[in-house]
Amino acid sequence: MPAPRSRSRRNIPPIGEARQSQVLQLYGPGAMVDLPGYAVVIGGLDYWNTKGSDPVDELRLLQLVRAATGVGHVELRTPPRAGESFSKAGGSIKALRFPQWSLAQIVSERFIEGNPRPFRARPLVHYRDGCVDDWKWFKDDAGSKVPLVPIRFVMACPHGHLSDIPWRDFCFRELNCSNRERLYLLEAGTGNDFTQIYVQSESGVHRKLADAYVTELNPLFFCQGRTPWLGPGSRDPEPCRSINSQGKEEKTKNRLLVRSATNAYYTETLSVISLPDDRNSLAKRVAEQVDNLKLFTSEDQIGVALVAFPAVKAAFEGVSAADLWAAIQAHRGQASCPAAEPKDEELAVLTGPMEGVSDPSEDSLFHADPWQPSAAPDWYRKAIRRVLLIKRLREVQALVGFTRFTPRTSSLGGLPIQTAKANRRAALASNLSWVPASENKGEGLFLEFDPATIEAWIASAPVQQRCSQFIAAFEHDWLQSRGLTTTDFPFPGPAYLLLHSLSHLLITEMALDCGYGASSIRERIYARPLDPTQQGSNRYGILLFTSSSGSEGTLGGLVEAGRRLDRYLEKAFERALLCSNDPFCAEHDPNHAFDIRPTHGAACHGCELIAETSCERRNEFLDRALVSRTVTHHSDEPDPSFWSWLQP
Repeated sequence: MPAPRSRSRRNIPPIGEARQSQVLQLYGPGAMVDLPGYAVVIGGLDYWNTKGSDPVDELRLLQLVRAATGVGHVELRTPPRAGESFSKAGGSIKALRFPQWSLAQIVSERFIEGNPRPFRARPLVHYRDGCVDDWKWFKDDAGSKVPLVPIRFVMACPHGHLSDIPWRDFCFRELNCSNRERLYLLEAGTGNDFTQIYVQSESGVHRKLADAYVTELNPLFFCQGRTPWLGPGSRDPEPCRSINSQGKEEKTKNRLLVRSATNAYYTETLSVISLPDDRNSLAKRVAEQVDNLKLFTSEDQIGVALVAFPAVKAAFEGVSAADLWAAIQAHRGQASCPAAEPKDEELAVLTGPMEGVSDPSEDSLFHADPWQPSAAPDWYRKAIRRVLLIKRLREVQALVGFTRFTPRTSSLGGLPIQTAKANRRAALASNLSWVPASENKGEGLFLEFDPATIEAWIASAPVQQRCSQFIAAFEHDWLQSRGLTTTDFPFPGPAYLLLHSLSHLLITEMALDCGYGASSIRERIYARPLDPTQQGSNRYGILLFTSSSGSEGTLGGLVEAGRRLDRYLEKAFERALLCSNDPFCAEHDPNHAFDIRPTHGAACHGCELIAETSCERRNEFLDRALVSRTVTHHSDEPDPSFWSWLQP
């Protein structure tokens, strides 16, 4: 009788392993990560082993990255892969220990003067205060080893700078005394109420942690520009300064930050949808002939090359020396030419003819076919001009920086907004020569809306009246909170609000039976008027797609769902009629004094809000009242909904 088979051991991933796609969103330089027994901050790109990464070919994204970072020689590369050669060195992405303060797991009871209840107290320990075994243990007064837990409170500024809280200064500088006694962190309840958390010395001097939120007292002092992810003791060479509400420049104040909070790390990424290669474009020919052109350093030499070198002459027949030299400088990142809005280029391809653009071959980057329902209803023919079933597409993303507390804002066209009033992105490396990029392939569908119908709906009085509420809240609250003006970021307009809201409803409906979860379907909204003076000349559309570096994104479920798009659209309009939180959701005013959501109309987690991985604007600028009539809308009131506009 054969011996029973032994169960194969399940491969357990090593501690600290992450997928390449996660690096761009969660584990990039400057991100704080908890590991068993200690905490780390992911090191800058100088600490990453580029031997395990590959170059990424996407010229449009490369130009955007160079324009955003101001570094002409920067390259796109994938995050390094794990390999045998890296395992002995501890991994391909290095991390540094942070924070330097920990809590010893010795729980005792201590009292605060005037408070009869005892508090749970644990010693607050710096790594130089007797920590052993790589900061994992602390020797108490009896010489016993006590385990340590990293402190969960640090301080940072919106520009990404990060450092430990100087606990002794925080506790004693206010009292104008010097103290070297042991410190304790006192907590009551679950430890989430900062008014019930204190820092106390052995002799009883104390200060509550909630004082750290009183910025007028400047309890955590001014930011020193520390960048621990770039190396021990590293600092930003430029002074950390911000623009206040009066428009004056001042020193930046540190803020209290919980390491594991969602606002501790906001990545800034740039992404493009790869467009079909134009082999005849000058930029493409320069990229192909880069080896033959690398020796030329001036426009005069280019003129000689066009005559003396047959390969260069054949590749650039009819191109002037000045144009070729400008293209070479742009390829090298030495030209200061403005980057084109990525969405504008994509929209031109998606709304144009597919002949010569769509390629059905397996190695192509873009394959799409137009589709029309066999018996489209009248409202569909009035609203939708064209539908593309995109069987193959490629999305490329690149990480260019990060912030803390608040994310940076990009334009509707996809470019980052450069302004001195907004928070600056933090540096990824001391000497930036490359940025992490990921390329994902997948599928999707594109809806082009009839511009005449959209613009006639925009011009109606009910829509203008509804959007006036958004404009007031947008300019008073949203822009001011980000240090922007209407010049930096104009109001998106009713077309964007409509298409963005309808896109979220479509994602929710299609995820029910297309085979993909709602969090894996993403959107790109095209509603930025190119020429507001020419009615009907603009283009409006929604791109829904799913992409992944693995197998998901190539299953065909989204394309098949696109063949039933008319039914999904009708269900989306019906879904917008009612929310489980009505009437409170439908009655929400963007200018509400207490419910401060200046970019939300009738929108909440019960109807419009979806996973932030799917939404291109972090669930902002949403209002289902512009999509369909809500339950609180009276029949004698003007109706701004697009669904009512489409009805006969």
